[in-house]
Amino acid sequence: MPFLSKDWRSPGDQWVRTKQGWEKLRLWRVKVFERLNENIFARLLRLATSELSCHEGIWKKHQPCIHYIKGISRERKVLTSLTEAFIHLDMTGAARDLRRFNYVKKMLELLLDHKLINMSGSSQKQIIAILEEMIDQVLKTENNVASMRVLLNSANNTLNEGKYHHIGSTCLWERHQENVGNMLARLNNFTITPRKDDGKAKFEDLPEDCVRQIFERLSDHCDIIHTGCTNKMNHRISSEMLLWKRLCFHHFTDKQILTFLPQEVDGDVDFINWQYIYHRCFKRFGQRETYADSLAICCNCDTIFWKSIGHPCVSEEDPVSQILSPEAFIKLFNL
Repeated sequence: MPFLSKDWRSPGDQWVRTKQGWEKLRLWRVKVFERLNENIFARLLRLATSELSCHEGIWKKHQPCIHYIKGISRERKVLTSLTEAFIHLDMTGAARDLRRFNYVKKMLELLLDHKLINMSGSSQKQIIAILEEMIDQVLKTENNVASMRVLLNSANNTLNEGKYHHIGSTCLWERHQENVGNMLARLNNFTITPRKDDGKAKFEDLPEDCVRQIFERLSDHCDIIHTGCTNKMNHRISSEMLLWKRLCFHHFTDKQILTFLPQEVDGDVDFINWQYIYHRCFKRFGQRETYADSLAICCNCDTIFWKSIGHPCVSEEDPVSQILSPEAFIKLFNL
């Protein structure tokens, strides 16, 4: 016999009307308290920057995490939804963090790839809210402009393709198209502010050793190539075989590298073109995804949390966690 309640959309839940539309009352409370904690934390930083212990105590009160429910039982009939995960994990706040920006961007790329039309209206609103937060952060910091343009174009194409076959109301879908169009217009009208000549050191003033150390910490080969086109010194450093050799061993396994390694090399690795091997491996196997911060799930209590913030596991055993890639995180919600 089917279970019927006062609201068939969410059994037993209460809804509240906001400026953005109808939202679940318990999730709306979480977002209100998150904004309240951020305002209090910012005010204390302005008033008493020396009282670090007070600041750390307030930050520890709010730890973005959510308990993931794998399946239903007789006592609990509700699964963990993607909307709840976005709110409890503070995805909009993660978009403002430089360490988590690429992780959130990759996750949105996967969701916008033919998955948005099958998602609920509340999840769609959360994704648009994250995009708005990301565009504000990009325009403020003037970083990741090109990748943000690709993400917005993907969102615009997905909204146009799913205009006549999507979940949710037509008005909500048109509102999404309008918001994404406004974000694209803001990004197209944006120009990077040129740095004023303030007499301080610039990138071209750095010695070769510093530039070489910076290049070795760039995970994307496109950034190395583009920077190498600026002047002769950068071009010489970006063409060093040792740099490309380290990139090869960072992104690919030994078996993958041996696929394109010349067979006639007998221990003499000085004449190997590592840049050529890197590009061949990149076309065949793709690039290894590296994130400064990522989500993880506790193996004891099934709680999802950010790795850098940590999770106070209540289990008496040693807390063991598993890193969640953006693909693995989305698969948890059967998308």
